[in-house]
Amino acid sequence: MIHRLLYLPLFAGIALAGQTGQTAKPAESPVVAASGPEAPAQDVAIIKITPYQPTIQRDPFATPRDDRPTDALDRIDDISVKGMIRKDGKNFAIVSDSRGNVRWLPAGHRFKDGEITSITDKAVTFHQWDVNTTNRSVFRTITKTFKREEGKR
Repeated sequence: MIHRLLYLPLFAGIALAGQTGQTAKPAESPVVAASGPEAPAQDVAIIKITPYQPTIQRDPFATPRDDRPTDALDRIDDISVKGMIRKDGKNFAIVSDSRGNVRWLPAGHRFKDGEITSITDKAVTFHQWDVNTTNRSVFRTITKTFKREEGKR
């Protein structure tokens, strides 16, 4: 009985080794389709190793930061409109933020809670929406007239 069990792993090994041999390739047909030669079929059972190569290197212990520019974090209520400049056929609004920075902004410039829709000779019009929503179709229109500062003495 023990002699029969010794041959069982031997026969199983021979059977498995016979399965790993190369398979015969099918003969290619001499007739080529009208669209041109066919691409070689890829075997879906072959596992290709793809090494992980991250493109962004960052410190996992660093605090996350917001990558938006600092002027995109301003709110419409925090800025004041100082005037308007026309340059190369475009109107630019001169605005001052709460930090005292003065910038020229074109129509279409976005803030945290809105955007500039139009710039005229006397005022700048904004569309303001709720900060906590992604719905930009519900907004209120705010018109800010120019507030010129007196010269410093």
